[in-house]
Amino acid sequence: MTEEKIDLFLKVRRGLKPVINPQTCALIIIDMQDYQVKGHSPVAKLFEKFSPGMLEYFLNRVENLVIPNIKELLEFFQAHDLPVFYTKFASNRPDRKDYAIHIRTLNKYAEQTIGECIFPSKDDQNAEIIPELPPKGNDVILLKTTSGTFSSTDLDHQLKSLGIETVIVTGVVTHMCVENTSRIASDLGYNVFVVDDATAGWSEKLHNAALRAMELIFVYVVQTQDLIKRLNRKLR
Repeated sequence: MTEEKIDLFLKVRRGLKPVINPQTCALIIIDMQDYQVKGHSPVAKLFEKFSPGMLEYFLNRVENLVIPNIKELLEFFQAHDLPVFYTKFASNRPDRKDYAIHIRTLNKYAEQTIGECIFPSKDDQNAEIIPELPPKGNDVILLKTTSGTFSSTDLDHQLKSLGIETVIVTGVVTHMCVENTSRIASDLGYNVFVVDDATAGWSEKLHNAALRAMELIFVYVVQTQDLIKRLNRKLR
């Protein structure tokens, strides 16, 4: 019964979506890096080592759904010269000591298990944005050392300088960096739209649970095509 009551509340709140003004809107692409989303990466090797097949759903969703949808959104924003921000989760230091302790612990475990770290430094090839989503023009790449973008970058300052009121959040991982960034963006006063089919969690259950929890008060959940239609209507 409780879940049914929550569903009723969500139905009401979904009807309260604010109008999106493209001129005060920015696209945020979270951590679409080689080591985060590719099956050959150290991350994938580590998880395959102790839990074979654990990331199969995630990697398939990213390849077949998330990348194509982010690409479509990215091309739309670039074509209309709207602000785009990429994040890269990587260390500023070759020794990776500026990561939080939980990341350093995982890196140490990975070195012992597969012989290499899973969270790279910024100069590592694995840290690069995937070639399917190339930055162009005025697009900004932010290096972060925390799961939440606002905790270790000046994104808030840059957004406010541009007069941004609404952020469109895409990327990975839904129940980690996407969720952390989205919640803080909401607390900072932005309208936050998380794009369901342009994000991915490690499992469908984790992905949907994160969206449901955020949608109760912090964000609005949208689909790629619906969002593009809404932006196009305002641009016309």
